[in-house]
Amino acid sequence: MEKYEMLEIVKEQERLLRFERVSFSRLQKIGLDIASLVSKMGAAGYVRIAVNGTTVFAMCLDGASSNNEEWARRKANLVARYSVSSLHTALDFRMRERSLEECGMDSISYGLSGGSFPILLSEGISIGSITFSGLKETEDHQIVANAIAKELSISIPSVT
Repeated sequence: MEKYEMLEIVKEQERLLRFERVSFSRLQKIGLDIASLVSKMGAAGYVRIAVNGTTVFAMCLDGASSNNEEWARRKANLVARYSVSSLHTALDFRMRERSLEECGMDSISYGLSGGSFPILLSEGISIGSITFSGLKETEDHQIVANAIAKELSISIPSVT
């Protein structure tokens, strides 16, 4: 799939995956769904959900490393900065041939990789992020998007 086509799918996901109401328990359920799905795949990784800078769910799956946790932090920082998914920003940067440094960021704090999705209210306001790190960036992204779609009982297009 071409970057432009993938970016259009990601934008459509961001338009569709919005919450009327959010609660910590609802977000924790999404985190557990992600962990369950990844475990069933036999994969390792790290799930983190944060609202307004506060971690409301975090889980290391068997086989995860501190590297997974570090990537999750960096991807979530990208969502906090731009209020769109980290894959959206990563694709946009690649298509424009831009670097983090050109935009006043560094690779220690920010990660240009898919896997973190904004928690969007129906009005489009981002209040946090749901992040998974452990697989390929498009798989990380789609696992999170699918878990949100499942919670919202809607179907979405896929980047994988």
